[in-house]
Amino acid sequence: MDEHRQSNEVAAEQVRSSRSVTRRHLLKLSAAGALGVGAANLLGASAASAAGDTVFAAPRLQASKITFLVNSGDADRIRNVSSAYTGKTGTTVEVLELPYDQSFQKLQIALSQKTDAYDLASLDDPWIPQFAGNKFLVNLDDMFAKTGTQPNPDFQPQLFGLGDWPKGSGLRALPWLGNVQVFAWRNDVVANRPNTWDEVVTTAQQIRNGSSGLYGYAIRGAAGNPATTSFLPITRGYGKDVLAPNFQPQLDSPEALQALQTALKLRDTAPPGAENVQHADVGMFMYTGVTAMSGDIWPDQLLNMFDPTISSVVGLINIGPEPSQAGVEPANMTGTWLLGIPEGSKNKDRAFDYMTWFTAYEQQKKLLLQFNNPPVLVPLFTDP
Repeated sequence: MDEHRQSNEVAAEQVRSSRSVTRRHLLKLSAAGALGVGAANLLGASAASAAGDTVFAAPRLQASKITFLVNSGDADRIRNVSSAYTGKTGTTVEVLELPYDQSFQKLQIALSQKTDAYDLASLDDPWIPQFAGNKFLVNLDDMFAKTGTQPNPDFQPQLFGLGDWPKGSGLRALPWLGNVQVFAWRNDVVANRPNTWDEVVTTAQQIRNGSSGLYGYAIRGAAGNPATTSFLPITRGYGKDVLAPNFQPQLDSPEALQALQTALKLRDTAPPGAENVQHADVGMFMYTGVTAMSGDIWPDQLLNMFDPTISSVVGLINIGPEPSQAGVEPANMTGTWLLGIPEGSKNKDRAFDYMTWFTAYEQQKKLLLQFNNPPVLVPLFTDP
């Protein structure tokens, strides 16, 4: 989905104890608190890969071209970064941009029929079981062996692990965008952050019925991915998910019903028209000072909240792990996007060379600094 899946254990106490978050610390907190990478590990991580030039495995071919399918909103940043690759290798990177649903539908057809429509595709993490599990994507272990290279050891382990599914069947995708979902609240309105979903509901209702003029909670209700993404952290906070680890459905359970009732109560404290609210709307509600809390906040929205040119709440937003009911471990969602090479591609070697270059340190750093792209390499979180 546009942001998510794969739940991770949260370093809850570290993030909860932080009462304020600066823009400088934002990405570090997101990584350490939500992805399960301890702060000590981050601070001690080697930044050896920060220096050094990229070595291109593929020879310079002036007439070569790869076709790269991406999700809406990603094309400009990818074209900008890819121009350097074209300059160094002579390879044209043709970027095709489609809305989320259309991208998935096109890939279902192209990959299952092994056509050569695309040489590289940007894949949302929930798609990996279907596309990697059916071996529609090239086995990257074979590509690394063929070129005598190894995967970048600086990939954040949980994000890197998403490309190997079922685990041990072979690496078929590399992460390039490391989104993670967090809970955010107004520290000038909420004196003590709510740690359970029951507390979130009570706090949201008090704010909505109070004199602040704020709505209590921002939630997405648009059908499909938007509503699902806002609902899943609540469901997981009750100890359930769409599927259990053994793939048994869990939504037909008392806990899931309680989660749904909680979501409806929060909807009633949200701005009107929640059934049409999308990702960008939730962020706007927060950075324009319309709502006081949301558990569906992502890095791009957070960076807007810390941008004084558009935000009216700079310094008034705290972030932390998702709430959870008593006895349930808090868990945040990742919304990782990965790169995969379709089996039908006729330019596998060139696509592989490009994807290893694109996910390397300098390109990840440029994507972060120029486009607020959440990185997937651990040393970037310690780069001053």
